Amino acid sequence: MDNTKTNFEYSKNEVTEYFLFLEIMDYDEVLLKYKNLEDEQFFEKRISNKIQTIFIANAFLILYNLIESTVKNSMIDIYEKINEDKLSYDILSDNIKNIWITGKVFNLKEGNYHNDTLSKNIGNIAQNILTKEIIQLSKEDIKISGNIDAQKIRDLAKNIGFKISPNGRNLEEIKNKRQRLAHGEQTFYDVGKDFTFNELNDFKQETFDYLLDMINKIENFINQQGYIKN
Repeated sequence: MDNTKTNFEYSKNEVTEYFLFLEIMDYDEVLLKYKNLEDEQFFEKRISNKIQTIFIANAFLILYNLIESTVKNSMIDIYEKINEDKLSYDILSDNIKNIWITGKVFNLKEGNYHNDTLSKNIGNIAQNILTKEIIQLSKEDIKISGNIDAQKIRDLAKNIGFKISPNGRNLEEIKNKRQRLAHGEQTFYDVGKDFTFNELNDFKQETFDYLLDMINKIENFINQQGYIKN
């Protein structure tokens, strides 16, 4: 989990820096002071309320990016540790067995369910199990892009077997606002105008706390080899 922890701290610091800037933008009147490099003259320009609101909305993108990258890195850590341990199907927990079989079935894309293809794949799965070949989980089967909130993380926890983190109710709001911005369903101003800096700051702190708790629970799951059957 060292890489996940390092990336989490790095991204968390980026978010913190942005929120320090966002706090400045929260004043009733904000002046931008800049210098012309040619004649060394200084100029000032007032930041409009609309721009301040847009900066608020942008915080949803930054927070969501932290959530998705941290969750994905954590899932990769689990998969890589299982692959590193070189385990056969009979050694794995029921949760991991289901994940492996689901990945194999998913590879049978629509239109490829011909009898010969289906028979071959079933035969390969059966051979892997009966001959106790080493099971490999594919990182490409981790499909979480654009759809991460506390409920999705709870689903991952149930499917994989690590403990569920409590709370996280604001992660759904972050995901929904991010999706509306990414898909052009709302403008940045329309999203930002409904939130204050203090509300966003609460979202930030809950996100930090939730993700750190999730990382710790996944680290315990890996250290205790929760992916091996009892």
